[in-house]
Amino acid sequence: MIHKKKHNDAPVGLVLVLFFAAAIIYLFASSDSAKGQIPSYVTGDVRAVYEWARTQEGNDLLEQMPCYCGCKYEGHKHARHCFWRDDGSFDRHGTTCSTCLDIAKKTMQMSKQGKSVCEIRNEIDRFYAPNVNLGTNTPMPRGCAAS
Repeated sequence: MIHKKKHNDAPVGLVLVLFFAAAIIYLFASSDSAKGQIPSYVTGDVRAVYEWARTQEGNDLLEQMPCYCGCKYEGHKHARHCFWRDDGSFDRHGTTCSTCLDIAKKTMQMSKQGKSVCEIRNEIDRFYAPNVNLGTNTPMPRGCAAS
């Protein structure tokens, strides 16, 4: 008697792969992020930057700061996009990128020190000059001259 091998294991494997893929997508695209909330896994200094970036001051300043990590290839136009999308939803890029986080922290700290948007922008541009080719094409703030 010849036994034929059954090929019904493939659908079970495919179902498992799809289940785990759906679970991972759910974890990263939780309903919290859809509502513009900061997910609970974002804590400490990173959470403080996200909270500040959501304020009017943070939003306005980060829209005038380029990001130099290469996220322009993901469609980012300025540093605010690393934290919050145009529709107000959470962008997790800022949780994993030290360049984005550094730019936002420097912007926030310099603003709290009373620095003008021009001073902040010129300092960010100077510091990240070696990464100029990775920078977003963020226009210079009105009234500012590049130094």
